[in-house]
Amino acid sequence: MSHRLAKFVALPLLVTWAIAAACSHANALEWGVGGPPQKRRDLAPIFQLMRERGLTQYRTGLNLTQDAEPGEAAMFRQTIALARKYSITLHPLVNFPFRYGDRTDKGRYPKGDRDALYRQGYDRTYAFVRQFKDDVSDWELENEINLFAVDSDGKKLFGRGMTAADFEMPLMEDWAQVLHGASDAIDQINRETGSRLRKVLNTTSTMLGFLDFMESRGVKYDVISYHYYEVAGQNPHRHWNGRNPPFDLFKKLASYHRPVTFNEVNCAEIYKPAYGNRPGDPLTEQCLRSLRDTFQYLKNQKDVEIESVMVYELFDEPQKKPPENRFGLMYEIDRPKVALFLLSEFAGGRLSAEESTELRTRGL
Repeated sequence: MSHRLAKFVALPLLVTWAIAAACSHANALEWGVGGPPQKRRDLAPIFQLMRERGLTQYRTGLNLTQDAEPGEAAMFRQTIALARKYSITLHPLVNFPFRYGDRTDKGRYPKGDRDALYRQGYDRTYAFVRQFKDDVSDWELENEINLFAVDSDGKKLFGRGMTAADFEMPLMEDWAQVLHGASDAIDQINRETGSRLRKVLNTTSTMLGFLDFMESRGVKYDVISYHYYEVAGQNPHRHWNGRNPPFDLFKKLASYHRPVTFNEVNCAEIYKPAYGNRPGDPLTEQCLRSLRDTFQYLKNQKDVEIESVMVYELFDEPQKKPPENRFGLMYEIDRPKVALFLLSEFAGGRLSAEESTELRTRGL
């Protein structure tokens, strides 16, 4: 075969390989939702719906407090059994007593100092997580703690928070002790049992310095949890950065050399007072376009290893005040929104002809 002919034969093979690699990368992305715990809802119909819709990831909260933990363990065993039946991967998010202002854990550590906070994080995590070491691999250590940080004027750090120094304040030092204890507990379980449990640490918006701060205080983590809410027209490759120049969110996340889960994703139109939460409402329709764009950016980027995308949340919560009452993909289990159809499309799940039409007529 001549060199020239070999070159023409090799080119299609390289193109085919590149397409296959790109498809493999896209297929590796898992899709899911955040949803209620077993104590609030029967999860069997929820997990059945998820399986039909191509959704494999379920994020749910657990309270590791003295009054809640015994019940949480029993309920979580039921959740694990159901998840296994429907091939759902669970992503528990653990909350500690300190979230509710309890420094002593109901008097277990009466001094309430930073050593007490470390013991709270360690002991609560070790006792609970070790029970489920063979069932759940990823454990998220608290939620949006970065949003508790404020500047000298009492303002949250939106548009700031890119450095560890931004989080050097007493409250963050306290939280670092809780999370340090929790991460050490999981490491100890791994050493004792040979498990490979992963510690997940969360941040949001521009506050990526939270990760650096926590690591500098001894908090070890294996996976980054990131929350992303944007309006239509925003580009994460030019992410808003307050008064500073925009930055590429994916490249910045990649600089931490860890996989990422975008485990709270939705449109930011929901926060607007005029959001109608119904088909045909202008902001609701704009929200759908925003979600589509976000899903495409997450699916198509090549800079960082994104393991999963989870939409917040599965159901509306009408008992809450706006906007927290209307983030759901469904009004109820038998009343889906168009947003669920859109997520199902990206996840490769089941869509009826009518649901496909709802997407097609909107250009989604």
